[in-house]
Amino acid sequence: MDTIVLFILYGFFFAFLTALIAEKKGYPIRNWFWLGFLLGFIATGILLFQPKKGTGTSK
Repeated sequence: MDTIVLFILYGFFFAFLTALIAEKKGYPIRNWFWLGFLLGFIATGILLFQPKKGTGTSK
């Protein structure tokens, strides 16, 4: 029982962390929340290396 609670807490920690980073970089929060919950630090690491989404001011 304790192991299950720890896995759920681990998932929510990385879910909220990943969603926070996604919001700051301009990515969809809901998608990254679930990726963070399911993949943990892997999704957070992937998101850290993603560029910020621009406002579309490329030439």
